[in-house]
Amino acid sequence: MFTNSGTMYPGALAPGTQVGRWRVVERLGVGGQGAVYRVEDMAHPGDFYALKLALHAHDGRAEREVALVMTRAVHPHVVGFHGCARWPHPREGCLGFVMDWISGLPLHLWAETGDTTFRQLAVAGATVALTLGELHARGVLHRDLKPEHILMRESDGQPVLLDFGVGWYEGAHPLTTGPLPPGTLHLLSPEAVRFLWNSAKSPGEHYTFQATDDLYALGVCLYRAVTGHYPLNENLYADLLQYAIVHVRPLAPVEVNPRVPRALSDVIVRLLEKEPQARYPSGAAVHEALVAAVSGEPEGWDVPLFDWEEAPPAQEGDKPQRRILRPARPKPSWTSPPPKPRSTTGLTVERSRWPTRLALATAVLLALVPMTFAPRIAPRVPTAEEAWATDVHVDPAPARYEQAPLPVRNQKRAPCTARLEIELSGACWVSLRQRPPNCPPQTVEYDGQCFLPVAVPRPVPSSVDGGAPDE
Repeated sequence: MFTNSGTMYPGALAPGTQVGRWRVVERLGVGGQGAVYRVEDMAHPGDFYALKLALHAHDGRAEREVALVMTRAVHPHVVGFHGCARWPHPREGCLGFVMDWISGLPLHLWAETGDTTFRQLAVAGATVALTLGELHARGVLHRDLKPEHILMRESDGQPVLLDFGVGWYEGAHPLTTGPLPPGTLHLLSPEAVRFLWNSAKSPGEHYTFQATDDLYALGVCLYRAVTGHYPLNENLYADLLQYAIVHVRPLAPVEVNPRVPRALSDVIVRLLEKEPQARYPSGAAVHEALVAAVSGEPEGWDVPLFDWEEAPPAQEGDKPQRRILRPARPKPSWTSPPPKPRSTTGLTVERSRWPTRLALATAVLLALVPMTFAPRIAPRVPTAEEAWATDVHVDPAPARYEQAPLPVRNQKRAPCTARLEIELSGACWVSLRQRPPNCPPQTVEYDGQCFLPVAVPRPVPSSVDGGAPDE
């Protein structure tokens, strides 16, 4: 929390710390590149905002994001910008910028409240698509769109886009020297993965991110919202997940969750097409398709996304709990057979890699298409009063999961601490040294390991941002 000289670290400012004209009220979250605080404007007591403070001085990513959100990304459905400040020195310190402080839930948690309907989800998706289209027309690409970066504002139910830390605009400098920009693997498009595979042939070249990459990510977000799962298992090892993104076709949402209207399922399927030219060409086209979908089918739009049931109270004397019944993890299928070795002469190296590729393809198939489904597990959605309590409750005996374990009561949600915590089903876990069948109480067994849920560190409200993602 502090440096060797006793100076407080930018990610651990105490309440009452002054940053420019803003006073820190509480910390909301820390990411790989920045920390987010709820702050009060000392010139206008009672006015609260969110301060995103870079963890390092002269952080090029923070400067890029400030340049973007205060100019080209200004939009009613993009978090609003209110000013900049540096800490601890007003000229040489870490750069921070002040945004709207928005109370609300990220898209995937909002979808699982138990009351969200398909009509509401389609309208929110159409609004996000139109917003992306307008940003794309200005030359702005988000490049890290995921459910956590789409916040559903509690006051009016409108979606707000967050975290343009890896966003791109005309004239922006690359963030890394690698072939791909920083981002989240399970939201990468197939064409981005293919570029990564071929990058060794063209050292120094960078992937040219397109609007269709953002729209593919939107399809992943909507799939997660209506099924409770990502299209492909986000917990696969990186090489297996890359192969799956290119060669495995997810089941249509309606085949995972029969409650999904067919027209909405079809829009999501098209967003997830493997070839960019097969997707919608623009955000405006996605908006038009979702509006038409809602208008074309008279029934099935005004029901909740998931079924739910009354669960026994956690403790004696408590009220019964309402639990969402999330469908079982889907079984994807191959878009085509695994790639065959080329017969062209002079490709001895390519032929020598064929056994490895076949083994990889087989591993992906076994990982993604299990012989049996795991039993249906109903996650518990916390209420506002208890969502940020510090205790975590799990069954005394370790539970065994064939699919990734679902979050438990009062568990810390992603983003998780890099190199310390593991993200499973959108929540943070710690892998213990013990191995099944010797998992201790309060843990779960999964993938040959014992996982302990990480409790939320302190009572905090929903924030507008969780910090920039790791590079």
